[in-house]
Amino acid sequence: MATDKGGIRRRWSLEEPPYMSIETPLRMLVFGSSSLQQISLTHSVLGPGIFTRDDVNITATKKSSRVIQERNITLVNTPNLGDNDLPEKILYMEFKKAVCFSCPGPHAALLVLDTFHLTSIDLLKPVIHYFGERILKHTLIVLYHEKGLQTLSIEDEVKKNKIFRELAEKCGQNYLFFNEEINRTDSSQTKALLAKVDEMVLEHDIYSNLEFKDAEKRIQIEERFIRKSKEKEFREKLKALENEHSGEALDREIMKYEERVQLEGREIAELLVAGRLGFTLRLVDYAVAIGKGAFIGALLGFTIGYEGMAVGAAVGAGLGGIHGGAANAAWSYIASSFADVRRGNT
Repeated sequence: MATDKGGIRRRWSLEEPPYMSIETPLRMLVFGSSSLQQISLTHSVLGPGIFTRDDVNITATKKSSRVIQERNITLVNTPNLGDNDLPEKILYMEFKKAVCFSCPGPHAALLVLDTFHLTSIDLLKPVIHYFGERILKHTLIVLYHEKGLQTLSIEDEVKKNKIFRELAEKCGQNYLFFNEEINRTDSSQTKALLAKVDEMVLEHDIYSNLEFKDAEKRIQIEERFIRKSKEKEFREKLKALENEHSGEALDREIMKYEERVQLEGREIAELLVAGRLGFTLRLVDYAVAIGKGAFIGALLGFTIGYEGMAVGAAVGAGLGGIHGGAANAAWSYIASSFADVRRGNT
């Protein structure tokens, strides 16, 4: 077990397949055609109490985590895509939060559909627009229903539906029928869902892209700042534990404390990064990451257009002594940042 400065022992581990460790959360993004289905599935998987009776329409991203079937499960519900007509700017911001809440990347994206009211395939458009078409091979269609009907008859009817067939084709035929009534009895539907996600992870690994990698770096930086700011508190707590316990009991208490501190720090860092959606912050951060030469050159080049940005980045990188693709990095980053602004202001 590694030790930080200040005597705090850490238990960081590399990303593992979700079925290998209870300490590695199984992260799933949740999209849906109906808020009711999203809420119901979340309660089916994680248990009641995540949403209240007043939560009849999901308009904001919500992260929920519990240990279920000896698995640390995290569901990140995004604004419902069927019940809402949210402005693109708001949906974009909520998707940004979903990225932060599921970093370093979701193990799967769940597309929860009302089995008896399949809507247009256009439901996937905002998901593809923001996360990229590659997320489709990580997407599991969950056909949720609560009625005690024969599963085979339901499946037969759904498979005749043209919309379903098109959605299933886009998502690599990854779909699952989820019967809530059966699940209340033996949790078999939840087990089947987790098994299917594990199968998809084995085939495709977790989903990630530049946005997730960028957010994860920011979150880790915030985590370090948070830990640094609490070093005195940590030392005092460890000293108190040492006065109260010894031997294996002390090790257990220290481990529990470390895990709680790590979890709390991570959640705070995710919230901080998720709230920083401004263009300026991204540029300042990236200036540090790639070097001021390439950054300033690209920014000045913007005054004569995107082509000027690319040239400016190259010249700035040369003057600043930056090597190895910094100009391309600067151009790619700033171009995407201005694209973010255009999307956010429309």
